[in-house]
Amino acid sequence: MKGLIGYFLHSYTVSQRFFGPVAGVIIAVLILYSYKPNPVMSSYSATAVFLFIACAWLGLSFLNHEQAVQKQVVIVQLRSARRYSIGGLLTLVLLTLLLDVIIVMYPVLTGSFHEPAGLQRILLGLAGHALMGLLGITLSLYLQSSWVPRAGYAAGMMLILLILSISAGKVADVVPGPVVSILLPPVYPVMDRMMNAETLPVSSVLVAYAHALAYIILLAGFYIYRTGRMDYNKTN
Repeated sequence: MKGLIGYFLHSYTVSQRFFGPVAGVIIAVLILYSYKPNPVMSSYSATAVFLFIACAWLGLSFLNHEQAVQKQVVIVQLRSARRYSIGGLLTLVLLTLLLDVIIVMYPVLTGSFHEPAGLQRILLGLAGHALMGLLGITLSLYLQSSWVPRAGYAAGMMLILLILSISAGKVADVVPGPVVSILLPPVYPVMDRMMNAETLPVSSVLVAYAHALAYIILLAGFYIYRTGRMDYNKTN
């Protein structure tokens, strides 16, 4: 699996498709922290949303960066489409965690907060950013060209999901019942708990994190199961 992840990192780097999402989130973070001082958890909540959007974009560009023939050759060599998908997913997790650490530690190391962040808030920030990034990744899994051949449709659906996920609090006021909380990625609950973590009990934040983790595991698990049953000879 190490060789497969190394292959993905090399081919994705050579494709240079990583530049847009990575540069976008770094610029957004630099702009946010260009004004000092900043509140700790509110700033982390904002940068977590940046990472959610960037990882959705990153995931889509990563999953589409290979030519169909190249993808088929790799799957044949591995003798398993499911193994190929797991390798790709682990590569995306690795990239997400790298961005997570950079974004969370940057304001700590540059003194951008109005007070010391403290270990507990740094850990909550790391976990919250990781979950938000992985939520973005899970959305991209189902919108890659193997699943949605038309790039315009995929981009449109991605944009709609991003907007609805971030504004789920407002959407829930219009759509009664548990529909919103069940169907939409739990971006809003994580964002809200991170923003109000200074006044809420830690258990409340952790419940929102557990909800997001369960959502990620469910979508990633179904994706791995489904990719093992797809015929990649028919992909574009």
